[in-house]
Amino acid sequence: MTPNDAAGEHHPTHRRPDPAEPLQPSAILRPGDAAHGPTGHATAEPGLPAPAMRVPDQDVAPPPRALVRSVGEIAGLSPRRHRGDRGEVAGHDVDRVDALDPVAWHAAATWLQSLKTAETRRTYLAALSGFLAWLNTLDGQRRPPGLLAVTEDHLQAYKDDALNGRLRHGVREPGTPLAANTVAKRITTLRSFFKYAHRRRANDHNPAMYVEPPPTPRGGRTFPLSKMEAGQVREGARTLAETRPDAAAAVAMLAGLGTRSGSLLSLTVGDIRTLVDFHGVRHLTVSFRNKGGMEELLPLPTLATELLKPLLTGRAATELLFSKRDGWPIDRWWARDALREAARLGGIPAERAAELHPHMLRSTYITHAFALGIAPDKVQAAARHASIATTLRYNHPDQDLGGHVAYQLEADFDDA
Repeated sequence: MTPNDAAGEHHPTHRRPDPAEPLQPSAILRPGDAAHGPTGHATAEPGLPAPAMRVPDQDVAPPPRALVRSVGEIAGLSPRRHRGDRGEVAGHDVDRVDALDPVAWHAAATWLQSLKTAETRRTYLAALSGFLAWLNTLDGQRRPPGLLAVTEDHLQAYKDDALNGRLRHGVREPGTPLAANTVAKRITTLRSFFKYAHRRRANDHNPAMYVEPPPTPRGGRTFPLSKMEAGQVREGARTLAETRPDAAAAVAMLAGLGTRSGSLLSLTVGDIRTLVDFHGVRHLTVSFRNKGGMEELLPLPTLATELLKPLLTGRAATELLFSKRDGWPIDRWWARDALREAARLGGIPAERAAELHPHMLRSTYITHAFALGIAPDKVQAAARHASIATTLRYNHPDQDLGGHVAYQLEADFDDA
């Protein structure tokens, strides 16, 4: 395993693949192999349960059988093998899952395909890969013979190691405790997989049923920008538009809508259109798919409208709204770099600008909405959260720590 693999980096070693050679996962059975009939439907495969016979009064789900040859063929999960090959996920994440035994691989592949958005698939693939990396560090007596042989004790031990900094692989900083929020997301991912595997009869039990995510802080850890910084980002976006109009428009959309950067990745020119409301007012709107897979239509604020309009002229509706210089879709790192460039141009010191990432704009959006006295249910709807509790975690009214009790007590002692 390379240092990049160990750190969880998204740029695998620069191995030049043979373009004529398809990705060769190490342990999967592919549709179209001898184990499949002439129609392409699975018959009996070594290591896989036989297809379920339909009982008249009983609706039994058949065991999972993926119709792809590798999880890297699933939409949104093409592997990166070297810089510039336009892959969407780390190659070693695909390889770890493709190395599973046939039953576990079919369960994992169909589970990933069942997820609603490419962004969720990428997040869950990385989390599953991280767990597999941890399993591979166990010695022979503790390591289960396969992913579907994992027990509740394995999952509890993994959670404990993640919280206490004992993970050496599948993480960016080996030996550093993961935040409770991060561990909660990983455990939630594993609960989703094992629940799915049990429902599809790939496994006769669900080892994750009683493994609870760790408690998470009531307040989120993504702090917002100050009001002054938020204004500087907006001014910086105007300046950035002179040289990089697409990056400027993307920053304006993130700041003006408080949306996730993943929402921008697959937007097309046709997703931006003008609509007339009940009162006859014309609005430039954007339609995109949210994290839950639902299509949403949102009005674009003035700055975003101003910066987007030059990107719409003379372009086909099917063309990507934002793309890299090579014409391929943007990614979250592109959005992050655009934000940091806008921040510097707006006057935010370079050291502070280097700390910014798009999700901070989402936290800023929600905190600012609460500060204006907007009703919580309206803020929740604007943030597109299923639960108000999630929305409240983004609200940081106490970000101004200058009046904290600790400072007041210290000042009193100094004055004594």
